Amino acid sequence: MREAKAARWFFAGVVVFALLGTLSTIGFAFELTQLVVNSPAANGWLALGAAAVKAASMIGQEWFSAIAANRVKSQLRSRLLDQITEANSTWISRQNTSELQLLLTTGLDSLDAYFAKFLPQIVYTAFAMPIYVLVIFTQDALSALTILVTMPLIPLFMVFIGWATAKVQARQLASLTALSAHFADAIRGITTLRVFGRAEAQVEIMRANSEQHRKRTMKVLSVSFLSGFALELIASLAVALVAVSIGLRLIDGTITLAAGLLVLVLAPDAYLPLRMIGANFHASADGVAAIQRTFVLIDSLAETNSLRTAQKVQPIPGQLLVLSGPSGSGKTTALKALINQKTAWMPQGSVLLEGTVRSNIVGPGSYDQDLLERATRLAVLDDLDFELEVGASFANISGGQLQRVALARAFYRALAKECSTILLDEPSSAIDSGRAERVANALAELAREGFAVVVVSHQSNLIQAADKVIELAK
Repeated sequence: MREAKAARWFFAGVVVFALLGTLSTIGFAFELTQLVVNSPAANGWLALGAAAVKAASMIGQEWFSAIAANRVKSQLRSRLLDQITEANSTWISRQNTSELQLLLTTGLDSLDAYFAKFLPQIVYTAFAMPIYVLVIFTQDALSALTILVTMPLIPLFMVFIGWATAKVQARQLASLTALSAHFADAIRGITTLRVFGRAEAQVEIMRANSEQHRKRTMKVLSVSFLSGFALELIASLAVALVAVSIGLRLIDGTITLAAGLLVLVLAPDAYLPLRMIGANFHASADGVAAIQRTFVLIDSLAETNSLRTAQKVQPIPGQLLVLSGPSGSGKTTALKALINQKTAWMPQGSVLLEGTVRSNIVGPGSYDQDLLERATRLAVLDDLDFELEVGASFANISGGQLQRVALARAFYRALAKECSTILLDEPSSAIDSGRAERVANALAELAREGFAVVVVSHQSNLIQAADKVIELAK
């Protein structure tokens, strides 16, 4: 959701298909029950129509998931490639290029199963299971209670199975990475190997590595098969328990045939979503492992590239410089890299200490009244008394007031300590538009006086007041 925008509208579409599939399944079960119990009066076309809607929702979900998976893969590949392109040669030389190639091709391709099966099944389960249990409850409360009691056994066994699957899947991915890396190294060094007569030996090494990878792949398949069998067995026994209870009560007449038959038709569907999550978990495990490694690389590269960008950001006396760009592009990292002893710094998440507004601006000890008044004027702190006590929870001041107190503190430090640089991270994000405009003018005033002012901001008034704007790309 954070890294790929295509995933956001994907979930909305899956919810629609999940609801459509669930309602059509219930409609089919109801019409089938009526067809069996009251065959002369039942309408079989309604059952066929419900089945057709169910099939259409499944086809639509598969088609929709395939489109989403392709778009997500494209976005993630572009993100990773952009970060790699921006990285310097030193970082690239330290990386396993075979792993990068594997992630960009086969690794991200394994997201197909994750988006086409696992995620839709999770959404479907969240919507379908409560609806199925509620419908069964309206027909037979005892059967609904039985389902609710036995249903937790499936996720419990899924957890145990998941632990084993995650381990063998991680080893299988590591084996594939090692095999790919060794093959690439052998190709690059084939000339040297032939000169020293070691080329033929690589054949045996590759054969041994391939055999090891084959065994680990079969281990993954065997775990998947056994886990699927275990989940099917648990669900079958649970459905059988419901069926036995209904059969006994049909004999003594405490439940009608129509209600009992409807519950029997819907009971397997009540357990099915959880069973399918367990089955699809294995199909998506490759994609999960690959995407986790991709995120690690993207975050690592973003931090490295942000530090390189920070080295290019040079505060210039007399200049108001604004760093802008989307979240995650490294603006704050670039700003922090500029901090030194001659810097007045205001972080984005500024906090206040217990005490008065004045003590939070000037600190303990003596202070310069004229500089205090100018700092508060520049920060447009015109609606707070200096003697107001600020509690630990800041309940007596607003977010905008807190931000302006922190801004005044940075200005006072710059004026009193004769700092050459002022660094501000989103200084007017919580301030109303009128005061934000005055803060932008104050920063321009400080820059004209010789201060080097560097600001991280998305605010248009600050961007317009800037002498220079650096747009950082994500």
